[in-house]
Amino acid sequence: MATSPPPRSESSSTASSTTGTTIPVKALPTEEAMQILLSPDGYYKYLAISKPTPELHGPKYQETMAAGTGTDTKGSGDGSIVDLDQVKKNYRRLSLKHHPDRKTGDAETFRMLNRAKIVLSSPKLRREYDLIGLDLEDDAEEDGHHHEEAAGEKKDGEDEKNGEAHHEDGGKDGGKNGSKTETVMGHLASVTLAAVLQVVVRTALMGLVSVLISRYTILTYPAMGLLIFLAYRLYSTLKKSSVKLNLATMKDALSPLVIAVGIFFMYRGRRFVVAAATTTSGAVDNALAGDGTVTPGEVSPIEYLSWSWTYWLGESIVLTLFLTNSFEGHLSRPILLLFSTLSLLLTLWLRGRFWRYATILGFEGIIALLVVMAFPIMEMILESIVEEKMRKVGEKVRMHGDRMREVLRRKKERDERAAGVSGS
Repeated sequence: MATSPPPRSESSSTASSTTGTTIPVKALPTEEAMQILLSPDGYYKYLAISKPTPELHGPKYQETMAAGTGTDTKGSGDGSIVDLDQVKKNYRRLSLKHHPDRKTGDAETFRMLNRAKIVLSSPKLRREYDLIGLDLEDDAEEDGHHHEEAAGEKKDGEDEKNGEAHHEDGGKDGGKNGSKTETVMGHLASVTLAAVLQVVVRTALMGLVSVLISRYTILTYPAMGLLIFLAYRLYSTLKKSSVKLNLATMKDALSPLVIAVGIFFMYRGRRFVVAAATTTSGAVDNALAGDGTVTPGEVSPIEYLSWSWTYWLGESIVLTLFLTNSFEGHLSRPILLLFSTLSLLLTLWLRGRFWRYATILGFEGIIALLVVMAFPIMEMILESIVEEKMRKVGEKVRMHGDRMREVLRRKKERDERAAGVSGS
């Protein structure tokens, strides 16, 4: 009695895959059920569901799986997709035998049966399962498919309702753990995009300081006061804590103070006069005059330099601090020297010009757009490569499973013949 059901289940499953006919579902003893469920394509075999194959159904199967709609909820019987109603019906029948509350039930077998139902009902999970015929993410991901089961037929009684309630509880617990897992490429894209956006924000702040804040007195001094106050509060917090004060631990407290100094240099660098003014007596006011020369009696409006070496020094200081604050922890001296050199060279081109900062922001925006567009394409290419490799592995796994079943079948036949000979 224990030897005949598995071969019938396997042969009927194979026939249904090629003909699209319905396979009668039959509950087996616990050991045999677990053996089928853990074998390649065992979810299809034990739940008596026709397995769609790309070789049999052609492009339609690929299209439905790519669209994520490879389930037939209407029960049309099209073999290129899985009949979700049939999956539920067969699951209910099998759960009556394997439910832990029944004498013939077993908790682990029921859990595997529940997992098989979830995988076959989910296009995403079933697509992964079809690659190698094994469930590599058992209880790791259920993709939000925790469908509320119907009340069922009256003949199933209370046992069916208990089975469905157990299934819903298991589904909800599994979904919380695995439904938010990210792919490697998705995580890498998120990290890269976050880094680019951080650079965009810091560039915008640097442009705001260079173009606007350091230009007007009404903005410069409040900004410097706010930075000095922030440095004082950070220093007070560090002093009250048990942290030993040194240059590394004082980095957060000293950064606002150094930025305030850089803003002052930028502000002062824009206060050099390029056209002198005259007094009412006609003498040149040397306190206001710069390098320009004026004749007595000539009145000239006061004009300031838009850029000077003092401004360049202040802008370099602020940009260097912005770069170093982008990284946590203590930076080595070569890194600090590299950031300082880059800041000195870049500020020679920026010179506090709005359109130059706008150019950098536009370039960074293009990079962010490329990240958003490129990583999904890279993920699709990588996924297709991995799937092809996994499909080849799946073929070898299925071949190995067939060989093992054939070996066990022959061994069982030899044991039966030997038992018959010894009995006679």
